Parts: sequence; C-alpha cells; structure tokens
Amino acid sequence: MQYRLMLALWCLLGASSVVHADDYRISTLRASPGQLEKLMSEASNYRAAQNGDVILMRHSQGDHWDLMLLEPAGKNATGAKDFGALVDFQLSFLADSDSTFSQLKSDAAAAGLFHIEMFHALAGKKAALIDQRVRENQYLEKTGQVVNAVFVTSFGSDVDVFTIGFHKSMAALDAGPTVSAAEAEQVAKQAGFKDRADLGFYLRRLLISHHDTLAVPVAR
Repeated sequence: MQYRLMLALWCLLGASSVVHADDYRISTLRASPGQLEKLMSEASNYRAAQNGDVILMRHSQGDHWDLMLLEPAGKNATGAKDFGALVDFQLSFLADSDSTFSQLKSDAAAAGLFHIEMFHALAGKKAALIDQRVRENQYLEKTGQVVNAVFVTSFGSDVDVFTIGFHKSMAALDAGPTVSAAEAEQVAKQAGFKDRADLGFYLRRLLISHHDTLAVPVAR
C-alpha cells in the first residue's frame, strides 16, 4: 500500500513551520514488483533536479526498503516527492542532526558503503540513547575509526534515533581500532563506558529494537 498520509502531512508542515539548516528529510522506498530500475532512474532524476543535494543510497542487505533519500528538509517546501506507482511503500520523515549537509554530502561522495542503524528506544530512554551514540562517537574518533552521523527523529517515524557511517568499503567497516587493545580499553573508559564490551551491552539496555542495514551509493 502506498504511504500517502505522510506526504499530505509534509505539505502542511512545510507551509506552517520554519525549517532549520540541520533538519533533514529522510525517505525510504520499496519498489513495486519489477519497478526497481525505473525507481532508481526516477530517484536519480529527482536528485539532479535538486542540484545534487540528495544523498541517494541503495539497500544492499538488512532492512526491507530499496532506496533511502537524505536531503535538507527546507530544499522542497512542498514536502517529500511522491514516487507514485513505482513504489509499494514510501515513508518520509524529519530528523535533526549536528552534521551539516555539506559534511554529509562530502562524506557520502567519498564512501563506497553506508552502514545505517535505526534504533527504537525503551520508554524514557531516548535521551540516554542519544547520549550513548555521542559517547560512542568519541570512542570511535579517538581509536581512529569512522565517526557516525547521528540523527534524532522529530516527526513522522517511530524510529527514535538513527546513525549513518560513511565507509570506503566493507574492509574499512570491519577494520576496527587503529590503536592497541589496551589503548582502546582506556578510551572506552574515558568515554564513560566500563570497557570496550560495554559499548554494545549498554546500548542494548536502552532499546526495544534495532535494525542494521548496509547500502551502496547510486551513481547514476
């Protein structure tokens, strides 16, 4: 079934709200049977019409959507583009991030692989989840790993927080810390965790559910 209600809400939101530079619109699309190639072409045409200011990702493994579009929310005040009969499902929602779009676009241009994690927080744990994501980024940065862009949903989805890691390849994603194990343990403690293992254990104490997805750039 087409996701139409959210598109109508976007139109109302765009007409009545002030959108800030760090607000983003995220759209996940599942192609109708046999329509993926046409959907990719139409999404690429939409990106070109927006002067390239859309990060376009194609699902590789993990979640059920085929394409994800990430763009500044103020780019098109009328709301999310409707891909019509090309999709069986379309969800568009708003999220905030400390990452600027110029940063995201530069990181995406250099990436060959996106690691996308979507989190549903337990009741009352959303703030703690955001804090965990920020502190994990501190650990990643100080151990020579890719820092994730953190997004907090503000409207339109039951996903509370999601992150995107921009990696050159699967090998780069799997590479791990560039410092010694002892140094990584110390950095984890400095970031407020018990140890390295606690990064994952603590995170899972905050969640109802969590989806990992790998995606690749759409070049054309």
